Amino acid sequence: MGEPPTQRTAREMAADRERLAGRIIDLDCSIPSRALRAEKKLLEAEQETLQDRLDAYTYPVLTLPPEIVSEIFLHFLPVYPKRAPHTGLLSPITLGQICRLWREIALSTPRLWRTFGIFERQTQEEMM
Repeated sequence: MGEPPTQRTAREMAADRERLAGRIIDLDCSIPSRALRAEKKLLEAEQETLQDRLDAYTYPVLTLPPEIVSEIFLHFLPVYPKRAPHTGLLSPITLGQICRLWREIALSTPRLWRTFGIFERQTQEEMM
């Protein structure tokens, strides 16, 4: 058999045992927190889904297909050749400020953005 461990070897072994025991305790503590994080993600996803369903009851317009909402948005514009203002309540930008879904629909409806203004800067001499 081998020789009995020296004091140094015994200390090293004791330190290793402490490190290993500490690591086991750390793992025991982290396993539940990992499971809790995974469970939290699942619960948050379910909560978001339920909130979307509740919003559909609260705001039935959110259940309309995007194509219909887009068509409704086009009726928001003044009749051609008039153009919508770039700012203010009558601007198409207002539609995109209602909610995330409306912003996505407004930005994906090119006819809402059919006109834009080009303004010429006046020089200081022209202003005088």
